[in-house]
Amino acid sequence: MTVTTDILELQQVSDAGAGGKAYGLSRLLAMHLPVPPGFVIRNARVGELPPDLERHYDALGAGKVAVRSSALGEDGSEASFAGQYDTVLNVQGLQALRQSIDNCAASVASERARQYQQDQSGGERVVMNVVVQCMVDARAAGVVFTADPVSARRDLLVIDAVAGLGEALVSGEATPDHYAVHDSGVVVRRQLVGDRALLTDEEIAAIASKARAAAQHEGQPLDLEWAIDQDGSLFWLQARPITTLPADPNELDSTLPRPDDVLTISNISEMMPGAVCPLTGSFTGWGIDYGLQFMQVAVGARPRIEKDWQVTAQAYGHLFLNLTGNVVMSAAVLGSSAEQTAQTLCGRIVPELKEFPPLPLWRRLLNTVKLLRFALTAPGVVDRFGEELAQFGIAHKSDPAGMWAELESRSWFFEHCMAVHIQSSALSGFLCALVENMVSGKSSQSTGEDQGEAVRLLAGASGVESALMLEQLDRLLDLVAAHPEAERAFQQASVEQALHWLQTTQPLAAQFTGFLADHGHRGYRELCMRDPAWGDDPAPLIQSMQAAVHARLVTGGHRHLHSVDIDWPALSRGLRWILPRAHNAIRRREHTKSQLVQVAHHFKQAFRHLGDLLAGAGSLPDADLVNFFTVEELPAFIASPSPAAVSRAVARRNVLPCQQHFEFAEISVGMPQPLEPRSLEMADGILHGRPASRGVVEGIVRVAHTLAEAAQLQAGEILVTPITDIGWTPYFSMIGGLVTDLGSAVSHGAVIAREYGLPCVVNTRQGTRFFQTGNRVRLDGDSGRVELLDPV
Repeated sequence: MTVTTDILELQQVSDAGAGGKAYGLSRLLAMHLPVPPGFVIRNARVGELPPDLERHYDALGAGKVAVRSSALGEDGSEASFAGQYDTVLNVQGLQALRQSIDNCAASVASERARQYQQDQSGGERVVMNVVVQCMVDARAAGVVFTADPVSARRDLLVIDAVAGLGEALVSGEATPDHYAVHDSGVVVRRQLVGDRALLTDEEIAAIASKARAAAQHEGQPLDLEWAIDQDGSLFWLQARPITTLPADPNELDSTLPRPDDVLTISNISEMMPGAVCPLTGSFTGWGIDYGLQFMQVAVGARPRIEKDWQVTAQAYGHLFLNLTGNVVMSAAVLGSSAEQTAQTLCGRIVPELKEFPPLPLWRRLLNTVKLLRFALTAPGVVDRFGEELAQFGIAHKSDPAGMWAELESRSWFFEHCMAVHIQSSALSGFLCALVENMVSGKSSQSTGEDQGEAVRLLAGASGVESALMLEQLDRLLDLVAAHPEAERAFQQASVEQALHWLQTTQPLAAQFTGFLADHGHRGYRELCMRDPAWGDDPAPLIQSMQAAVHARLVTGGHRHLHSVDIDWPALSRGLRWILPRAHNAIRRREHTKSQLVQVAHHFKQAFRHLGDLLAGAGSLPDADLVNFFTVEELPAFIASPSPAAVSRAVARRNVLPCQQHFEFAEISVGMPQPLEPRSLEMADGILHGRPASRGVVEGIVRVAHTLAEAAQLQAGEILVTPITDIGWTPYFSMIGGLVTDLGSAVSHGAVIAREYGLPCVVNTRQGTRFFQTGNRVRLDGDSGRVELLDPV
C-alpha cells in the first residue's frame, strides 16, 4: 500500500496519527492557547517532500522556522522519545527547509533512535512526521511540569527557565532557574542561576495557570515547553504527557473533620515513622483512630465511633495525630485543657491548638467520673486481655477467598487490642503527669529541671518489658563478642554470613533462638503490615548486632543497663504514694505495647500469606503487592482480580520511595504539606528540646534517618535521629547519648536511654537538620540543651 506524504495545518490535526508532538500542539490550539503558526508533514521520507511545501512555508511568512520530529509514539503517554530524533532551529529559506526536513526524516534510522525504539516498542517500524513552526524570538524559554517529576506531587508544579531559546535547557547545555509553585499559587521554591530571576512573579503565575488549565483539560499531568518573546508574549511550543509518574502521593489522603484541625507527627511517628503502604494506612491507621475514639466514647466525650477518621489523619502516605480531635476530651471533662493535651502528646504547648466550647458543668462532672473509672479499671482490663490473647490466632487458609474471610472475621481483635493499649497508656500518662506536677508544684508549667527530675524518678520502674529484652540482648551480645571467632566470622562478615554463623555456632545458636522466641515479633516499624519482624527477617537485627559487637571489641566493654536509686524518705508523702503506682502503670503500658505488636505480627503474617496465595493463583505478579491495596479494596479484588487494579497497586508501590522522602513540620494547621529545604537559625548554636534522661556528655554526632545509616555508628557517638523504635534498640549499648526530633519522656528512645543511663534530649524538632555527622556537641539531658561545639 502506497503511503502518501502530505501537509496538515496544526489546527487540522485531530488524532495522534500525525505524531504526538503535532497532536499535542493541536490540543493546545483547541484550548485557545497561543501557539506559533505551523504545519505538519505526515509520513515524511528523505527526498520525498509534498509538492505544496513552498505554499505552506510562504503562508508562514517565509521567515525563520523550527523543524521538529513528530514520530508516531513520540511524546505519547508510554514514552517520550526525548532527544532521539533531530530538531533544527532558525531555518530560513526553502532549500534550507527541505534539507532540515530530510535530516529529521533520516534521524528515525539513526543508531541511537533504533536502540531506543527497540527498548520501547520492540523495534517496530516508526512512521516519521515533521512539524514546521515559526520561530519565537525568545527572551526566556523552558519547560513546565504540571506535576513534580521528582517527588510525583500533583499539587506542585515546577518550571525550568533559561535565557533565549529552550534548546539549551533540553540539551543540558544551560543550567536553568528553577521554580516550584504550589496549587494554591504560592511559589514555594526559587533556585536562581544568576543574581536576577529570569521570570517575574506575574510570568510565573501565567505559565502555572495556563499549564494547569491544559492538564485539567487533558485529564492528566503534562510536560509543556513554552517561550516568552521580546515583547513579553507567552507562547506554547509543545505538550506531552509525563510518562514516568507513579501514583499520586495524595491518592489515599483522609478528609479532616474540620479544615483547620491541628495535626502533629509527634507520638504517632514513634509507632509508624515514615510513609506507610496502603494496607498499613487503612488497617493500622484506622486501628489507632478506633482505639482513641473508643476512649472518647467511654468517657462521654463522643457519642459514637465514626468510621471516618476523627483522631488521626493520613496525608502524602504518612500518618498524623489529629490534636484537635483529641482536644474533644478537654471540653468534656474537668481538669483537662488543650495545653495539657499538647504537653502529653507533643511534650510542649501548641499555641495553634484551640479549645472546644465546654460541655455543661454537670456533663463534665459525670464524664470526669467516667474518665477516672476508665483509667483506674485499666489493670483489670489488661489482665483479662492477656487471657483473650492466649486464645487468639489466625488460621492460614489454602485459597484467597477463604483467607480473606478469616482475616475479616478476626480484624476486630486488632481494634480491641489497640483500645486496651490506649486505656493502659491513659492510666500511665495520667499518673506520670501527676508525678511531674508534684515535682514542679504546678500544672503544665514545669521547667526543664523539673522535667528532668520527674524523668529520673519515673526511670526507677523495674521489670519493664523493654528493659528485660535489653538484658537478654546484652547477654547475647556479650557472648558473641567473647567468642574467639567473633571479629572474623561475625563482625566483619556479611549480614548473611554472620546470621549463618550465629545460627550454627553453639551455645550462641541456642541463645539467639531463645531471644527470637521471646522477641521475634518485635522489629523496626512494628505496626507496619509490610515491614518484617525480627523473627521473619533477622537481617536488620544482625546488622545492628554487628555494630554493637564491633563497639565491644574496640572498647573492651559496653554501656551497661542503669538502675536509678531513689531516696524514698526524701520524697513528699504524696510522691511516695503515687510513684510506685506510676511505675506499675509504666510496666503495664510497655506490656500492652508488646501485646499490640504481637497481635500486629499475627496480622502481618496472615496478610503475607494472602499475598502468597494471590501470587500463586496468578492474580498478583508478586506477593508483596498485596500491601498496596487498602483493606476496603481487597474483597472486590479477591472476588474479581483485574489488570487495572494490579497496575494501580504497582503505581502505588512505585510512589512509596517518593513519599518516604517527604518531611513535615511537627505541627500543621489543616492538611500537612511537605517541608521545603530552608536555612536554620539557632541562637548561639544551642538547640532546645525536652530532657528525657539525665546526664551531660560531649561527643561526635552521627545523624541517622534510617537503620541502614545507623549501621555506621561508632562507639561513643551521639545519635541524632528523627525518632527511634524497638528496631534501634541494639545500638543503645554503644552510643554516648541520644537526640531526637520528636518524642516525649515516654517515647521508646527516652525509655531505653534511661535504662542505659544515657543522656537524652527529645522533641528538638530540627536536630537532624541542624547537626551533621562529625559535629562535636555537648548534650545536656538535665536541661534539654544540645550545644554545637565544633562544626565539621
